[in-house]
Amino acid sequence: MKDLKRIASLVGSLSEIEFKVLETIERIADQGRVATPDAIARSLKLGTDYVAKMLDELNRRRLVWSPRGRGREYMLNFASLDMLALHSASRRGILTHIGVKIGVGKEADIYVGRTGEGNVVGVKFYRIGRTSIKKHRRFREVGLEAANYLASSKMSAQREIQALRILYPKGVPVPAPVYRNRHMVVTSLIEGELLARVDKLSEPEALLWEIIKSVKMALEAGVIHCDLSHYNILITPEERHVIIDWPQWVRPSHPNAELYLRRDIENIATFFRRKFRLAGSVEGVIGWVSKD
Repeated sequence: MKDLKRIASLVGSLSEIEFKVLETIERIADQGRVATPDAIARSLKLGTDYVAKMLDELNRRRLVWSPRGRGREYMLNFASLDMLALHSASRRGILTHIGVKIGVGKEADIYVGRTGEGNVVGVKFYRIGRTSIKKHRRFREVGLEAANYLASSKMSAQREIQALRILYPKGVPVPAPVYRNRHMVVTSLIEGELLARVDKLSEPEALLWEIIKSVKMALEAGVIHCDLSHYNILITPEERHVIIDWPQWVRPSHPNAELYLRRDIENIATFFRRKFRLAGSVEGVIGWVSKD
């Protein structure tokens, strides 16, 4: 929380040229290279000494880092990626405020945010590989590794918003997509508890079938979740469900689509069978979902 609040407060303090330096480092990284002061200066048509001073200041603020030592090559980190995403969202009036952290996962953090219209939203920042970056920072090859993690985080956000934009208009119970920039996804905020943490349900069998119907609706819309479990289904106070976390989805035409669909259904059915003592085989359920 403190880290993101620090980043949010820095958004208004950085100059446009400093943002351009960060964007240039990002663009060079997207090309598979690590940015040098000379390369940044040439790209922005600025003096190398001037750029070097800005890089030193950005490094002091922990917004860039140098896998081979200061002054040689520079890379973004998750803090600077947060900064760029928040800056873009702020300029467009998408986000005016970032609040408390409401979710922490292995690959993402989720915060409460507020839009320019005053709507409360969920703001997810993907952070794929963050543990590995910290653990292996002493190795030179971490430069390429870190760049890949940042790129993977952006790709995960892109895929998630793509799935939501397909599913939400079709009536599949997913968060409403609002905005995506880099590794950040903004959606409607869902009030609910993870299914994994729910101990009592008034009608567990009915809820199970509602979830299965949603899986079928998603399939008919052209999306298979691929990672469905009791850890990415939210249960609202009214005992309705919302399916979250879609970065791994595939199309029904994927070579392993049937395997992924079966696994999703088996994961949910097994959870309900064990926790709520529901009986029955999943074979008929899988056949019904797969039926045209």
